[in-house]
Amino acid sequence: MHLKEVYQVGEVNRTPNLTTILFTKEDAQGVTPSHDDPMVLTMILTNANLHRTLVDQGSSVDILFKPPFDKLGLEKKDLKAYPNELFVLGDMPIQPLGFISLYTTFEKGTKSRILNVDYIVVDVMSAYNALISQTTLSRLAIVLSIPYLGMKFSTTEGITTIKGDQKLARKCYNKSLNLKGNLTGKEVNTIELNGVQTWEELCR
Repeated sequence: MHLKEVYQVGEVNRTPNLTTILFTKEDAQGVTPSHDDPMVLTMILTNANLHRTLVDQGSSVDILFKPPFDKLGLEKKDLKAYPNELFVLGDMPIQPLGFISLYTTFEKGTKSRILNVDYIVVDVMSAYNALISQTTLSRLAIVLSIPYLGMKFSTTEGITTIKGDQKLARKCYNKSLNLKGNLTGKEVNTIELNGVQTWEELCR
């Protein structure tokens, strides 16, 4: 008599245990309605408040531009090799300087979240200091609402809300257009070191 083993293969429930996150009319306070402004925010990168950070849901990589990289006191020797070219910033391929892993804090206080993010460093003109990708948003399980210009995610202390800066978003957009039209223009970057000093170089 031959014995046969029967294995039953079933689907594993891979649905993540996510907290319900809602946006209400209170979240729309201070936001100009009927807009299509991008999400531009401030995050804490190492020991600095990094302004002009663009949330780019169409990107799979996180990007740090060279001026804030320099201002943070980082050096090229800190970079690891990145062999691939990037096309996310325009039609022409860009060869990155490398990539670096940096601790990044989203929001402040007890409801903050800290991630170790791999940033690809590029030396190109930009109205932004950094780009946060869909990959990082997914790691935080962020729920983003463009109409409310806000992001929410869950922490052990409750739900955190990060508001986008609508005025700064429009300012960055206008300066991005200027940079595209003037390749000799200066980059626009703002970085606040140790929470006290602000460095800003405006596009001319």
